[in-house]
Amino acid sequence: MSPISSISASANLPSAHSSGLAAIATGSQKLSQDAQQIANPGSQNVTGPLVNLNQSLVLAEAGANVISAENKMLGTLLDALA
Repeated sequence: MSPISSISASANLPSAHSSGLAAIATGSQKLSQDAQQIANPGSQNVTGPLVNLNQSLVLAEAGANVISAENKMLGTLLDALA
């Protein structure tokens, strides 16, 4: 087993890819909930959900950035080992 795979196997941590996907999914779920609250005609206070929309966007963008960084890191690692 290579030193890199032994580190990965022993760390027992979630991968960057799965963490990024989880952040995107959470952002999407929060976006959907806030959109429903804003669209509800009975809602009196829409300020909170409107602020949360921006937070959901930032969370989804952060997840995408994690996946992008992982892809760049793997590409660099493959270039170095090739």
